[in-house]
Amino acid sequence: MKDIAILLFDGFEPLDVYGPAEVFGCIERLDTSGKAPHIIYCSLEGGIVHGSFNTDVQTIALSAVQDGVTMLIPGGPGTRVLVKDQEFLRTLRQQLPRFSQLLTVCTGSAVLAATGAIDGRRATSNKRSFTWVTSVREEVHWIGHARWVIDGDLVSSSGVSAGIDMALDVTARSYGRAFAQSLSTVIEYVWNDKSEEDPFAAV
Repeated sequence: MKDIAILLFDGFEPLDVYGPAEVFGCIERLDTSGKAPHIIYCSLEGGIVHGSFNTDVQTIALSAVQDGVTMLIPGGPGTRVLVKDQEFLRTLRQQLPRFSQLLTVCTGSAVLAATGAIDGRRATSNKRSFTWVTSVREEVHWIGHARWVIDGDLVSSSGVSAGIDMALDVTARSYGRAFAQSLSTVIEYVWNDKSEEDPFAAV
């Protein structure tokens, strides 16, 4: 598995970030090969980013992230601003081809969709914000009933804690299901390992 670059912005949702980061970060505890992925926190220009609930994070510039890693885009209230920030969207769109895999959590999929880079592809998002998310870019094939959705190198998850389920699935596809199950035990998390089981889809 490649290193994970998590793209932060003011108003990101902490669990969208730290849930998957816990999963990917804990791979090193079980993988003794020395090739476990590293977590990289980045933002458009680098510096301190202010997340929800007074979560401040020091980041590097997006342009400084090496090619070929996986990018994860979280959600949060800040996404409502980003989908209208044309400079941000243009810069992100230009950078996307450098990444080997794209992961989104919650309304992070709305930000990715707003770049126009995933038109015609399958994706999902937070069900409480689903009407808004789908209005951002109707050209995306939005899936309303899914805990997470895989479309090639694009993996999007539903709201907040669904990012943990997605991260475990991504881990399972790289390291095997038994490894991912062991990791879920390490973090004492009950893994919903069936992407089609989405108890919040009816909201």
